[in-house]
Amino acid sequence: MTESSIHPLPWQLNIWRRLWQAQRQKRLPHAMLFVGPEGVGKTRFAQAIAQSLFCANPDKNGLSCGTCRHCHLFQAGNHPDFQQIVPDEGSKSGEIKIDTIRNLIGSAALTAQSGGYKLALVKPAERMNKSAANSLLKTLEEPVPNTIVILVSHQPSRLLPTIRSRCQHFNFPIPPKDQALAWLEDHLGSSHADTLLALSGGAPLKVLGLDPGEIIERRKKMLLDFSGIAMGRLDLVKIVAEWTKYDIDQLMDWLVGWVMDLLRLQVSRDPPLLYNRDELNTLQTIAEQLNSATLQRFLLQIYAVRNLMDSNLNSQLMLERLLIEWYACIGREAISTR
Repeated sequence: MTESSIHPLPWQLNIWRRLWQAQRQKRLPHAMLFVGPEGVGKTRFAQAIAQSLFCANPDKNGLSCGTCRHCHLFQAGNHPDFQQIVPDEGSKSGEIKIDTIRNLIGSAALTAQSGGYKLALVKPAERMNKSAANSLLKTLEEPVPNTIVILVSHQPSRLLPTIRSRCQHFNFPIPPKDQALAWLEDHLGSSHADTLLALSGGAPLKVLGLDPGEIIERRKKMLLDFSGIAMGRLDLVKIVAEWTKYDIDQLMDWLVGWVMDLLRLQVSRDPPLLYNRDELNTLQTIAEQLNSATLQRFLLQIYAVRNLMDSNLNSQLMLERLLIEWYACIGREAISTR
C-alpha cells in the first residue's frame, strides 16, 4: 500500500468483496448506510470505496493503486467528484443543515468531471436536521445515474425511517480482538495495545492518537472517583465539573465498561472477560455493594443518556443527573437489605 492509497481494514474484507463483486456486475447500490460503533472504520471504508471508484488502475481486488492522478487528487482532498458532508462549522447544535444538503444535491445533478462516478459521504448522518433529511430523501427517491450516496451512522435509529428504507445497509461491528490487536500493534508498537483497546470498547481507531500513560492514569483516577461517589465520600458536583473537561463520548464508553465489568463480577470473582482487568480490586470492592438488578437498571440509564449526548441538551447536566442516580444506587441497596 502506498501513502496515497486508502484500503479497507482487515476486519472489513468480507464487506469489501461483496461491494467489489457488485461493482464488477454493475450493481453497486446508489445509496448505502454504514452502521456500527464509532471507531471501527466506517468512514475509512467509505473513503476506500470512493478512491477505488476514482482510481485509474485498481488491482484485481478493487484496491486503489495510490499512484495515479485520481488517487493523488483524492488524498489531497481535491477530487472534483467527491464530497464529504459533515456538521456545519460553527453550528452550536452540531447539525448538518439544509443548505449543505441542497449544495450536495445541486452538484450531484452535474456530470462527473472524471467521466465515472460521483460520490457523496454524509457523516454522521444522524446529525442532519429534519429539513436537511427531507431534502436528501428526494435525491434517494430519484437517484442520479452514476452518483452514490454513503451515509455513515453510529445511531441509525435517529435517521428518518424513509431514509433508512431507501439505503442498502452494511453493518460494521466491533472487530475480533485478535485482528484489532494485530492491527494496533503494527501501528502503535505499544505494549499497552491490549489495555487501550479495552478502554476504547474494542474500537481500534479510537485508540490512535491516545497517549497510553496519560489515558490509563486518567481512567484510574476517574474510576476511583466513580467508586468514591457511590460510597458518598466525594463531592459529586466537583467530580462532574472535572469530568466534563474530557471527551464525553469516551467517558460514556468507560462508564458502560465499568458497569459491564461489575455485572460480570456478580457472576464470578475472576471472569474470563473484563474490560478493566488491571483495576480488578477497585471493581470488586464496588461489586460487593450492589446486586445485578441494580447494576442492570443503571446500565440502561447510561445507554439512555449516551443516546442523548448528540442532542442540544446540556451534557454536564445529564452527566450530573446520571451520577446522582449512581450515588442513589448504594442507598437503595442499603434500604433493600434492612
